[in-house]
Amino acid sequence: MTGQTASDAGVVVVGAGTAGVTAAATLRAEGYDGPVTLIGAEPGTPYRRTALSKDLLGADLSESRIALQKPDFWASRGIDIRTRVSVTAIDTAARTVALDDGTRLDYRALVLATGGRPIRPSWLAADVPALRTRDDAIAIRDGLNDSQRLVVIGGGLIGLELAASAAAHGMSATVVEAGGRVASRVMPAVVSDYLQRLHEGNGVRLHLGSAAHSATSERVQLSGGAELAGTVVAAIGASPEVALAAAAGVPTGPAGIVVDSTLATEVPGVFAAGDAAGPPDLRTGRPARGEHWFGATDQGRAVAQSVLAGLRGEPAAPFVEVPRAWTVQYGVNVQMVGWPTAEGEVELDGSIDDADATVRTVVDGELVGAVTIGRAAVARACRSEIAAALVSKV
Repeated sequence: MTGQTASDAGVVVVGAGTAGVTAAATLRAEGYDGPVTLIGAEPGTPYRRTALSKDLLGADLSESRIALQKPDFWASRGIDIRTRVSVTAIDTAARTVALDDGTRLDYRALVLATGGRPIRPSWLAADVPALRTRDDAIAIRDGLNDSQRLVVIGGGLIGLELAASAAAHGMSATVVEAGGRVASRVMPAVVSDYLQRLHEGNGVRLHLGSAAHSATSERVQLSGGAELAGTVVAAIGASPEVALAAAAGVPTGPAGIVVDSTLATEVPGVFAAGDAAGPPDLRTGRPARGEHWFGATDQGRAVAQSVLAGLRGEPAAPFVEVPRAWTVQYGVNVQMVGWPTAEGEVELDGSIDDADATVRTVVDGELVGAVTIGRAAVARACRSEIAAALVSKV
């Protein structure tokens, strides 16, 4: 089977998650009329991954319900979407990609939105699921409906959302977290403490400062000797999926595919966005990953605009991103913007225990991060304030 020829090469987007889908859609929305091909390894149409963890047991996970776009979206915009197919190799000199169905595609610009893959330590058995795909979610839900007991390894946002869903549906839920507090990577201590109280008040058992020694799909052995039984799920985090890029000679690092402030790699015509990319952090200049839905959406738009600028022979504008994320647990909406765990002064406005509060992180008199509880509009205002200060320094 053959694909596009060099004469009709266009933009190829590898990865049909939020970043890739947004990039493809933005190319069309911005007036690009050349070929756009979107490649995804999973079956079915692209979907919202956030729906998988926010309420695993109560959400409708049917394809039509969680689809990122309506079925006729792709054809109506002339986007060639190819699912259940993977890229096996990239030739950056010839500007071609090879697919596992035998197809070869030529490209003028290539966007790598390959996402991430769950971290799997050596002590984690192969049969322990990690929530990454719709199939993962359905399998975990089926297991929970059978056992009625959840043991989740990892007290980050996804782990806590899974525990909240299980507890809200009357199941036993236990969280094992090696660190001393939950959500420590994204929350100041005062918010972590609130989430701990919220979960414990809803019957969730938290094992903080407890490392897992070994785990199977039905049991977790803690380093202290205790054993926990139930449907075990790993929520330890994800690492950027960079193998394809690295094999093609595209530079990668711990934060992902190395890109500049326009999301371009050092390889001509190759860009990266989403969980696989490590654009420079606005505050430090060091590569950093966002790993959240909002960031993938923002980068998808930005990388499409950089691609279009390159195709026109124009300089691309730098991508100015203030991270943002959200979680909903037991009906409480928590929003995070900027860098709320930065070293600085933490200021509290309102009442955390009444789920009506703003926690601001201030460095040298400047707002750098905030977490709001029950105040989504305030989160947006805080993000605008942080962005304005950063833009003035770019």
